[in-house]
Amino acid sequence: MSTDAKRRIAAIAFVALLLLSVWWPSPLVSINRLCCNADLAVDELSFLGREAPSWDIAFWCLAGLFLIALLQSGEGRDFREPWQQLRASRFSHVRAAAVALMIGAALVAIIWIFADAAVTAWAERIQSDTIEDAIRIANRLGGGMNPALLVFFFLIAGVVYRHRRWTSYAMAMALAGLGAGLLAQIVKALVGRTRPELWLGPFHRAGPSATSFPSGHTVGAFALAGVLVFASPSRTLRIVALLLAAAVGLSRILAFRHWTSDVVASAVLGLVVARLVTPVTKPVPALD
Repeated sequence: MSTDAKRRIAAIAFVALLLLSVWWPSPLVSINRLCCNADLAVDELSFLGREAPSWDIAFWCLAGLFLIALLQSGEGRDFREPWQQLRASRFSHVRAAAVALMIGAALVAIIWIFADAAVTAWAERIQSDTIEDAIRIANRLGGGMNPALLVFFFLIAGVVYRHRRWTSYAMAMALAGLGAGLLAQIVKALVGRTRPELWLGPFHRAGPSATSFPSGHTVGAFALAGVLVFASPSRTLRIVALLLAAAVGLSRILAFRHWTSDVVASAVLGLVVARLVTPVTKPVPALD
């Protein structure tokens, strides 16, 4: 089997694992209802890494089997190369990033003043069971271990298949995620804005445990997606990455966890940091 074919199979298997993490442990609950009716002490609302940690062991066993298969199918296991790429990469497009940050700040200010309360009220009016299910899925996709799983997949698969683009994605994603996440936490502490679910309005100040500005989920989603947007030669991959990040951001608004300006600011921050740390590469015909 060719290396390209192995990479395609690995990518498909990883997407399946990622989707399983979003719906876990719903498949087991559904099977139990069909055939066994045992008392599982979990339901479809349980979330990987939160409500049922003992059940998470089964998922991580599956993830471990995937990792073993990935390592066994590869051609090289030299993990020094990613670090060499990281040292060789340079921060770029600082001026463009600064301009984007200033434009984004102006847009956030306008939304903060004129649109936050109205959009949150609209989100309350359109609530339904279908929308709640979509919100739950998008929140799970952008939270928990999923961002880390994505970074580790690109890193390990890039190394074992000697695919430099994937390892560069991984290193840039790790830098973007950590950098944007750290900045987000600093801004949270400085701004201290209340969440919409507290119903105090968009201008009140909250304690450290209830800060809304910016959105950590959205920052992480756009930081990782931004790496693919700026580095991948695949238009399909770029579009999918942006749509998934946008879905995570929208879900935070519809779940009343963040104001619209929180999400917009988070998207700008994630994309700017991603642009700064993503190495400039020339598109070449290869599998993404």
